[in-house]
This record gives sequence, structure tokens and C-alpha cells, in this order.
Amino acid sequence: IWYDHDPMSTIIEEDSVFVKSFFTIPDEEIESKLHLQSPWHLWLVLDRARKIDWSLAVVAGCITGSFKMDLFIVWSEDNSEK
Repeated sequence: IWYDHDPMSTIIEEDSVFVKSFFTIPDEEIESKLHLQSPWHLWLVLDRARKIDWSLAVVAGCITGSFKMDLFIVWSEDNSEK
């Protein structure tokens, strides 16, 4: 769990390129949900062998479904070598 005060950038070095590129392209849907983004970030590292059974889109969808409009999720399938 990380505290990161600026939702448009990150202090997590491994995610800096991904976060910067994520916010580079304007997107009305994302911009309308930015107020939901917390300065507290939960950073997950998933087991690659188990990830084969679950796409990250499914994992992100389950988390979003659990929190409804109380959470903003940014995820990528290729932002980490772990």
C-alpha cells in the first residue's frame, strides 16, 4: 500500500511510465471518475501461473464491482516484469 498524493503521476518507480502514458490521452470517462481516485494505492503483484486463469480485466472488474463508485482503478497487463 502506497500513499501517492498526485493521481496524475506516481511515486512508484515501476509504474511511472504506465501512469504517465495512461493520463496522456484525454478520456472523458476517466476524467469524470478522477475524483474517485484516492491518494492511497493498493499495488498488487499476481502469480504469473495463476494469472493465466484470470485476465487482469476480470480481476479489475471484480474489484470495481465490489466498490462500485467508491474506487478508481488503473491497471495494465504489461507494466511490470514481476
